[in-house]
Amino acid sequence: MKIEVNLNESYTILHPRPVVLICVKDKDGKINVMSCSWITPVSDEPPLIAISLWTKGYTHKVIDETKEFTVNIPSSKLKKQVWLAGTKSGNKIDKTKILDLKFTPSKTVSVPSIEDCIGTLECKVKERILLNEQILYIAEVQKAYAEENLFKNRMWNDEASILLHTGGKIFSIPKTV
Repeated sequence: MKIEVNLNESYTILHPRPVVLICVKDKDGKINVMSCSWITPVSDEPPLIAISLWTKGYTHKVIDETKEFTVNIPSSKLKKQVWLAGTKSGNKIDKTKILDLKFTPSKTVSVPSIEDCIGTLECKVKERILLNEQILYIAEVQKAYAEENLFKNRMWNDEASILLHTGGKIFSIPKTV
């Protein structure tokens, strides 16, 4: 028997979802990191992704200003950092001081990537769509990197231990079936 799910919670039926760390850098050089599971590919030629961000968050303000960001794929080893990046506001604190992450320069954008992550997409915004209290960014991937021992034949192996957000404080990892 199926139960009815409140419409304002219907998105939770789509979980668990991969969680990524979005990294931005403002015009003054301040770096910010946020957790995001509302992300999806939308085209492969050209390579486009979409991310949905809250309009009151700090990250969206920086993306509006700079039109670029990196998407960093954490393994389960970074669960603590993912949780902190998603529960603290860049409007109030400098998250780089509490996340204990290493940053490395990107090749095509001024935003750094996160060295501790197992994959990175360097992105430039192509389109911005306001949807109530969310902003949907369509971005073109400029460069993509993955740890070679974890990413083969266009997919992550089980050792990659990709972090999935199930809901609240609950995370899981995928296993091949």
